[in-house]
Amino acid sequence: MRLLRSALAALALTFAAISPASANLAEVRSVIPNAQAVGAAPYQLFGITVFNAELYAAEGAFSWQRPFALSLTYARSARQNTIINRTISEMSQRGAGTAEQLAPLRTQLEACFPNVARGHRITGVSTGVNTARFFVNGAARCQVEWPNFRRHFFGIWLDARGSQAQMSARLRGEA
Repeated sequence: MRLLRSALAALALTFAAISPASANLAEVRSVIPNAQAVGAAPYQLFGITVFNAELYAAEGAFSWQRPFALSLTYARSARQNTIINRTISEMSQRGAGTAEQLAPLRTQLEACFPNVARGHRITGVSTGVNTARFFVNGAARCQVEWPNFRRHFFGIWLDARGSQAQMSARLRGEA
């Protein structure tokens, strides 16, 4: 029995060492070598966790003027079309344009975002004001180029004026 408890404890430590945060760091560091965690927060809808978000930046200091990465680990399944529709709607509300004007961006996002299941991770790395690279479960998936993409897209989660201001503050390491 003692041997079994020791084996289970070792197994638990092994899984704790391979946490989502440490897994994300490898894909983030492939683009931002000195990236460190800035903050983390769950996104909940009607009290149900939809995903857990983590923000990474060089030296752990977030700035809109420098590259950063946002990783979402889904707690529930979501269809590609739902993710993209919500993204386009949120970006439109942030002044990126109408749904019709964002149609070419929708095409780019279709290459980035698959259907997701519980435990799947999408990481977006903002490499410039207009560019981002996306990873799905650690594998490079696509690159997006769109005017002011950093603010319009990543602002969905990181803008202090959004509907999820408390979550945004926690991600930015301010709460």
